[in-house]
Amino acid sequence: MNLSSSYRWWLPAGILYAAFLLQHFFSILQLPAWHWGLAIAYALWAALALGAIARSWPKLTPYGWRPLVIFLGAILSAIDIFAGPGPASAQRIDTWMTALIGIAIVSILARFTPRKWSKLWFGQEVQPGSRPYSSR
Repeated sequence: MNLSSSYRWWLPAGILYAAFLLQHFFSILQLPAWHWGLAIAYALWAALALGAIARSWPKLTPYGWRPLVIFLGAILSAIDIFAGPGPASAQRIDTWMTALIGIAIVSILARFTPRKWSKLWFGQEVQPGSRPYSSR
């Protein structure tokens, strides 16, 4: 694991997730009920987490980074959304699915990242749209 270059990505991702938890438990900001805002917020978290994971474990390649971001995002967003008082209502499940949509969109878009952007985002060049063992 390469923490020397990845802490710059892990730190903002951790701070953003802590802000999600603070908002959930303490309602610091009175936000309007716009559910797509949560998808955008978790998409931002996923972008930061993907950059951190790519720098921490470069040998996993994008085929390991993207599922790991989806898995971590699913667990962390479930903790954020389902923790706290009250039953697991249909509204909470819809909210969780909205967060997962934001995470999934980033994971899908990462597959088609141009080479210049992949160097900045992942810390290395990644062939856009490439598949393992393909002749492209």
